Amino acid sequence: MFVEETLTLSFLGLYLLANLCGSKFNRPLFKIIAHWNRWLAFACGFSYLLVLFEWSSRPLWLHLVTGMTVWFVAETLFYRISVQLLNLSDTPLFPKYKKDNVDEFWPINKEARTIKAVLSKAGFEKTGVIGAHLFNGLMIRHATYLNKERTIRINVIFIPNNQNEVKCFFSLMSIGDSNNHLITDNQTMPFGGYYPGNWSVGRHPLNRSLDKLLKVHQKKMSKGHTQWNPLEENPLDSINSCQRSLERKNQEMGFLFYHGGERKEKISPEGCVRICIEMWLLSYFGKTFS
Repeated sequence: MFVEETLTLSFLGLYLLANLCGSKFNRPLFKIIAHWNRWLAFACGFSYLLVLFEWSSRPLWLHLVTGMTVWFVAETLFYRISVQLLNLSDTPLFPKYKKDNVDEFWPINKEARTIKAVLSKAGFEKTGVIGAHLFNGLMIRHATYLNKERTIRINVIFIPNNQNEVKCFFSLMSIGDSNNHLITDNQTMPFGGYYPGNWSVGRHPLNRSLDKLLKVHQKKMSKGHTQWNPLEENPLDSINSCQRSLERKNQEMGFLFYHGGERKEKISPEGCVRICIEMWLLSYFGKTFS
């Protein structure tokens, strides 16, 4: 029993430490470490209770495996309920963006200053701000920037959370001469769906640096012999067109139900499963579907 108690306290302490570091330093890797330690702490605590109340005299490894299985089932059920609540809500999965005239939307912190410095150093110029309403007055905003050659558009995405804090994410896009879309982003929100065949999407949820993400995108652009088209200065129509393309593709693939009729759900059962899997991948491996 001493072993189970020691392991439980150790993993619980590591979980609290990693979770604190993840919140303070805004590093997703700490969150992943916290998730693993929370899982192991539960498994050890489960084993400790089995031994303490003499519910089982089986080996420690079997108790741990059983505890990890119980946690896996419970967390998967939680993810599935969360997806179903989203599915039944009025939140649009592919919202339509509109021009936004708000000027003061940047958070006042070191990260925002660093992002602005990277954009200025790389020669990107601001082309506008667009926004879309999600639910209960919550609004997601994009500040759009173009480089001097107009071959790369950077969207700095501002997403408020439950603590009224604004988190910044990045999405970089270039369009080739064959209408092939190259997209690189670092969003941590699960998608789980499908992309059009002419899209090449690289998601890097562990990368919090715009400078590093830009270098990754530029490296992809340098491969092959693709000529990159100049992008329009006003991105509103282009972004809304991409939203509609994503929606059509996911309807075709069975991820989404077709609109209309009496059906309230937006996401198909297969789509819900894909989102749950991606939530697991993001939480414990920092990965998404290709």
